[in-house]
Amino acid sequence: MEIELEVDGEDISVNHFIEQIFAGVVGGAAECLNGVEEDWKEIKLIITR
Repeated sequence: MEIELEVDGEDISVNHFIEQIFAGVVGGAAECLNGVEEDWKEIKLIITR
């Protein structure tokens, strides 16, 4: 899995450990939702504060 992180327009490098954490948390949560198949290809998540 590959994670791209951008904060306020700036690309932030993400190491393999953080990629695995993000992918596991977001992917696992999304798969629990109705309408999301286990074989999804891409998930986009935008968080605005």
